[in-house]
Amino acid sequence: MTSPTVKATCPSIPRILRYLEWTFLGILALRTLFPIFYKPLGYEISSGDYVVLGVFILFVVLSFWLPIDRPLWQKRAYLWIEIGALLATRLFSGWGLDLFLWLVLVKSCFLLGRREVIFTAIASGTVWQIALAQFAFTYLNRPIEEAQAEVTAMYEIPQSIQVFDFVINSTSIFIAASSLIILLCLTIISERKSRQREAALSQEVELLAADLERARIARDIHDSIGHTLTSLDVQLELAQRLYERNSTQVKQAIDTSKMLSNQSLREVRRAVATLREKSFDLDMALIQLIEPLKFDPNLSVDSKLDLPKLPLQTSHQLYCIIKEGLENIRRHAQAQAVRVHSWTTPENVVVYIEDDGVGIDADALDSGFGLRGMRERSHSIGGQMKINSALGQGTRIEIIVPHD
Repeated sequence: MTSPTVKATCPSIPRILRYLEWTFLGILALRTLFPIFYKPLGYEISSGDYVVLGVFILFVVLSFWLPIDRPLWQKRAYLWIEIGALLATRLFSGWGLDLFLWLVLVKSCFLLGRREVIFTAIASGTVWQIALAQFAFTYLNRPIEEAQAEVTAMYEIPQSIQVFDFVINSTSIFIAASSLIILLCLTIISERKSRQREAALSQEVELLAADLERARIARDIHDSIGHTLTSLDVQLELAQRLYERNSTQVKQAIDTSKMLSNQSLREVRRAVATLREKSFDLDMALIQLIEPLKFDPNLSVDSKLDLPKLPLQTSHQLYCIIKEGLENIRRHAQAQAVRVHSWTTPENVVVYIEDDGVGIDADALDSGFGLRGMRERSHSIGGQMKINSALGQGTRIEIIVPHD
């Protein structure tokens, strides 16, 4: 099962904001450039109009770059450069670019944290209103003759042009407000879909975790109880045959069967305890695991174990790896000597299992279920397993797992 890749920033956000800003720039072109360059209106270009034109060009350039993934100081500089440019138009011209201030605040929601967005809105709004009050004060204190001349000039403009200018203004406000509302709705819908996808993905993760847990339990049954019960069945069958012959070896077979049945019970208790307990004494569990091998008169066992305290999952998986390795030696290696040693480095815990048996064919190193399960267990706890073996030269298995 593959999970979808989740990116930190949705690539559609810069594109949507860019289209929205271009819409606002088109509105600005209709509202400001039309009366400036339409000569029949008798409009005379002032220095403030050049300020508006410069701000227009600045916003066109900045519309191609939104510093979503840039450092915080670049985001702040980007926003306050635009806010400062808008304040310049308010102070030095008669054009009010309120729509662009709203757009800058929308951008700040994608660039800054919640508190800083609120601060930016309050600070820019306060300064903007002060600049507006200053402009209104200057405008209302004009000479009466200048105001009368403006009113007279307005009535001289053709009525169709005035209606066109009114429609342009109202349409621009409608488009700007609609664009902001649509952007807000699309963002809410996108957030809702993202939450739904997150919930679905979380459910898939839970199902996957359940599948992995079932696979782990199946592996545990195969590696522990399955092997032991198989050996128990063989010993009971042997005892049955020996009993029919009245052989003196029947007692040894029955003793071995009893030992295997006790081992099966210990494995069941250990598996249940692993699910319930918060600690697991790995050294003690390995001693109990190795002890039955010493009953075999044909096998010499040398064990030196001094393992540190490890996380429960690591201890459990390491125990299962060693148990599977010893079971493979007992059943397949035909070995006369077995060594199980461990040591600890500052970074890792190393355990090796070595025997002098028949060895493993190179083609079987990657095909056996037991060896594959041992590798899977070592990888599940962030470790690795190395196998060094050749036919007739024994086998050495080394397990390396992180200390922490």
